[in-house]
Amino acid sequence: MAQSLWDAAADLIKVTETHPFLVAMVDGSLSEESFRYYAVQDALFLTDFASCLELLAAKMKIEMSYDDSTKEGSIQRIKDLAVGIEEAEKELHRSFFAHWDIDACNATSMPNTLLYTSYMMRVVSTRPYAEGLAVLLP
Repeated sequence: MAQSLWDAAADLIKVTETHPFLVAMVDGSLSEESFRYYAVQDALFLTDFASCLELLAAKMKIEMSYDDSTKEGSIQRIKDLAVGIEEAEKELHRSFFAHWDIDACNATSMPNTLLYTSYMMRVVSTRPYAEGLAVLLP
């Protein structure tokens, strides 16, 4: 089944992989200004993403059936992902900020970041945990 989903998404994946921003980031030709903008927005996204994971773990504890033998392991994996984002991913961003002297203390999410993270938070907050998990998957 997984392969059929990958196959169905092949055209979208190809378009994404050839997007000029992504290509420039990978080949090193992205302007410093664009990278700074991306790094700040990505850090803001990661904060909200980690919050969504924490909320999802709490919902899973309530919504998953008690006889589900994988419940605690699944919840712990979600919590571990949130911690990994807060510790490792955001540390990487802090190193970018220090290296390029970026002050993100008063940064605000730009419209695309805000729309995406607001949507994730709404689904995780208001829908069953399975839908919350789906909205957070890449």
